[in-house]
Amino acid sequence: MFFLLTLLVILPASSALAQVDLTGLWAPLVHEDAPQRGTGSLVGDFTGLPMSQANLLRSESWAADMMDLAEWVCRPYSSDDGLYAGPAQLSISKEVDRTTQQTTAYHTHIFYHEQEQTIWMDGRPHPPDYALHTWAGFSTGEWEGDTLLYTTTHLKESFIERNGPVRSDRATVRTRLRSYGNYLTAVVITYDPVYLTAPFVRIESWAYSPEMVMRPYPCEEATETVVPRGKVPHYLPGKNAMLTDFAAQYGIPPEAALGGAETLYPEYIARMKKMKLLPRPAKKAAAESGGEDQ
Repeated sequence: MFFLLTLLVILPASSALAQVDLTGLWAPLVHEDAPQRGTGSLVGDFTGLPMSQANLLRSESWAADMMDLAEWVCRPYSSDDGLYAGPAQLSISKEVDRTTQQTTAYHTHIFYHEQEQTIWMDGRPHPPDYALHTWAGFSTGEWEGDTLLYTTTHLKESFIERNGPVRSDRATVRTRLRSYGNYLTAVVITYDPVYLTAPFVRIESWAYSPEMVMRPYPCEEATETVVPRGKVPHYLPGKNAMLTDFAAQYGIPPEAALGGAETLYPEYIARMKKMKLLPRPAKKAAAESGGEDQ
């Protein structure tokens, strides 16, 4: 009996000891997928993305000037994509119940577009499907050893790459947050029944930086291009001549550049060897990058 009582006391304490302190200021490390997190992938580069045909169709209609629409200039990043942004300085704080001294929530703040997220740790359920969808979504978390695992639903539709690919508002995002000494890593897995045919995995890392200054990110609508208000730059299906430039420039079969879950695996290389290549394209005029107005 004494042994059982001792075990009941030790087990909760051991579980609590497995939790680690993730709070503080974290500076982003962008050595992973640096081009995507910086200027973004090239037009037509969908390699390694498990895109559905609906996602591919939307991505082919994307035009670079779309990002300069007045309505998009200060558009927030979603919480899953905000972690992945290049200048994603990260601040993590926690909320503690004064009576039980248990952590009830973690709060994250990202410098870029000042995205904030609450991760509830008190066991509350996710809201029903018809509840409000936001850029932050609704997140609940739990500890798996020394890893904070949290699940996010109720996100607004957002992009997953800067050159067109998107995920829907029906997506579920599971994030595993773990520290390794002075380094923090997030493994973000997106499940989307609409625009993805397989889980989409991204990894982000930060270094602990207590001296970092988290500055505000004021944003005001500004006219950056000649796109008139109410006009939406786009390409009609089959009309975007730049989509094959990436494949031709890097010697990749156009079919492989269109992405898909099969392109995630090394076995796909054997199939690529049987595909046709395009000749190297001539340089396009800069004026062709805007798309067609609607």
